[in-house]
Amino acid sequence: MLEEGQIVAFEAAWTGSFRGRSAYALLDGLLQPVGPDARADIEVPGTLVPRLTDHHVHLTLIDPEPLLAGGITHVVDLGGDPAITGRLRRDAAFPGSTLPDIHIAGAFLTCPGGYPKGRDWAPDAAIVELSDPDQAEAAVRTQAAAGASVIKVTVNSDAGPVPEPELLVAIVTAARGEGVPVAAHVEGQGMTERALDAGVNVIAHTPFTERLEPELIARMSRAGTAVISTLDIHGWGDRSSAFEIATHNVRHLAAAGVRVLYGTDLGNGPLPLGVNSRELDALAAAGLERDALVAGIAGSTHADAIGPRFAWMPGTPPESATDAAHWLATARATTIDYLEETLQ
Repeated sequence: MLEEGQIVAFEAAWTGSFRGRSAYALLDGLLQPVGPDARADIEVPGTLVPRLTDHHVHLTLIDPEPLLAGGITHVVDLGGDPAITGRLRRDAAFPGSTLPDIHIAGAFLTCPGGYPKGRDWAPDAAIVELSDPDQAEAAVRTQAAAGASVIKVTVNSDAGPVPEPELLVAIVTAARGEGVPVAAHVEGQGMTERALDAGVNVIAHTPFTERLEPELIARMSRAGTAVISTLDIHGWGDRSSAFEIATHNVRHLAAAGVRVLYGTDLGNGPLPLGVNSRELDALAAAGLERDALVAGIAGSTHADAIGPRFAWMPGTPPESATDAAHWLATARATTIDYLEETLQ
């Protein structure tokens, strides 16, 4: 076990871009960077990545315990019963926890009868139906009080009624007042534009029911609106027409400079409990360059201090996006307490 003050050096590291040998001292339970030429107590023949994040999971539909072993250090739960997801978030914060770091959205916010109302997997406690814009502030505050660091709204015209523009704007305004972003599930013709008009920060799935017009993509780029990939849910390897539409959209979004975040919608069908190689392969095939692909899962920046969770891949970064996708799928996540055991 690495002891306080000792130094561990990795063959390479990701810090928003890849760099060579990187050394860190264990100080106050975190890895603090020291000069790359520092003499190390432990030399690791592989690459350090401070975090690997799945930006779209549903913790109430899975067992989260295997995620860390599967390479995922951080997750964002985008909708569930906040009593359950909030408890998991608190459990993950305890020292020695083997859960990934957990961020939550709390309940889905929608209009009366809006998606996912009536779905077997979405209990009433996971849904807040708002009939008036004046209710938005209280609903957002309730999610924030439950620990939400993002608000989730649903705009799915293929499944039923959708929030009116005024309600969406009220939700976004209330979220800004709480200092948290808004992620929108959009589905159906024109729903991406409706969400963008309201000022949402993140599209929770690459749109898969409509091919986005160039003007709308340009608006998303200018606004800094991000999109979460979730390509593999469309067929789970047996690619469907929705997969083709989503892939078309993500290719043009990435080319326009829209930030594409890695996310799987974990809990939706037979997805691996860890880094999903099919998701990464699909993003590479859609034309994401290597560093954009890595940034979508590893982040574009990180704090100097690393831990208590981090990920490690054997070897050094490959040059191509396709090879990088396969390499990322070999990730092993760990905590500082179990560093040596993981690397054996």
